[in-house]
Amino acid sequence: METNGHKGGINTIINGENNLRLLINNTDDPIWLVDTNYVIIECNQSFKQWVAHFIGKELTNGDHVLYNGLNKSYSEKFEMCYQLALNGRAFKSVEDMKVGDDLRYTTVSFNPVFDNGIVAGVSCFARDITEQRKHLMKIEEQNAALREIAYIESHKVRGSVATIMGLEQLFNYKDPADPLNMEIMEGLAKVIYELDATVREVVRKSNEIES
Repeated sequence: METNGHKGGINTIINGENNLRLLINNTDDPIWLVDTNYVIIECNQSFKQWVAHFIGKELTNGDHVLYNGLNKSYSEKFEMCYQLALNGRAFKSVEDMKVGDDLRYTTVSFNPVFDNGIVAGVSCFARDITEQRKHLMKIEEQNAALREIAYIESHKVRGSVATIMGLEQLFNYKDPADPLNMEIMEGLAKVIYELDATVREVVRKSNEIES
């Protein structure tokens, strides 16, 4: 009975590990765990593919997560992140990478793993946020366009309107044949064309926001 119970316990542990691997490999989000020496303890297939975009090579269990410093830009990008987590700090960073001709953005979570109050490693989780990032960038572009439209309306349009109002006050209604009236009309025509160009500019920028 004890032997059977012992075997049952071992099988439970093995099945538990297999289920855990099935779980982490059944997601598109990279998941990995490293020890205090930056050695990968566990990782899923998504992590292997994800890290390959940085160094051109898949890493797996037993590999140095910083690729032994062979890729300087990659190791510099992530070494400080692991160090901060190994010092007990949990945080997130946003990383970008080229996938073909497309620029992708990923948020990476670094979380210290404690064993009896001592940091024993770092668990990491990455998630693609490209669509959210592009949406925010689009909103920022639209806000910039709106600020530019507001500037045009508050300066160019008001300036043209003020000029028209000033010229109108100079117009000699009592003597329409006054030679000065002709100069005023020419000035009005010029300002009106400038105002029309400004309105067209506002319409163009408004259409850019909607597209």
